[in-house]
Amino acid sequence: MFPIRFVFVSVLFFLCLSCGKETVKQGDKDLSEDQNHFLLYKGKPFNGFYVAENAVLTETYETEFYKGVPHGSYTVKSFSGVLLESRHIRYGQKHGTQTLYFPSGKVRQSSEYDMGVPIGEHLEYFDNGQLATYQTFFPSGKPKVVKKWNKRGQIYLNQVFLESGESFGRPGSKLCDPIPEGIENPTGMIPQNASTKL
Repeated sequence: MFPIRFVFVSVLFFLCLSCGKETVKQGDKDLSEDQNHFLLYKGKPFNGFYVAENAVLTETYETEFYKGVPHGSYTVKSFSGVLLESRHIRYGQKHGTQTLYFPSGKVRQSSEYDMGVPIGEHLEYFDNGQLATYQTFFPSGKPKVVKKWNKRGQIYLNQVFLESGESFGRPGSKLCDPIPEGIENPTGMIPQNASTKL
């Protein structure tokens, strides 16, 4: 009875391993593309992980594919194994949260996407952890609010956009002056001549 159980468990284990996704490295002679730029492996749409390396940047890129299209996880790691970027791809489009990291492991950027369209908040940080950029978007993916700070924590760009593309606020190089507390703008828009600071 014991040998039959052992054989059954061994076969089951082998089947589980063979069902795992295949990993193929850049330069594999069995890789090709069809006329629609689908990735093919041995002449069939590729399902698995495609790994590419950049010797100049010392980075490794791992992209999950489904039926020849990027679909699943995408990661960038340094050659030493430090995670530098993580995102999800859905049928070739960024989808979900995308996070970039400094080599120290601190978050460098965080963004959200819905089938390639930016949604939610886009945040960028300096290596010291201070906020560098804050941005929100209209459902169309066009920018709605953009705020930028320098490393000293001073805001130097503060704009609100209409979906038509018009903008209000301080678009430039001068540091923004603070808005006195208690003053509200019922329209929610910042006039071009107003001084602003977060």
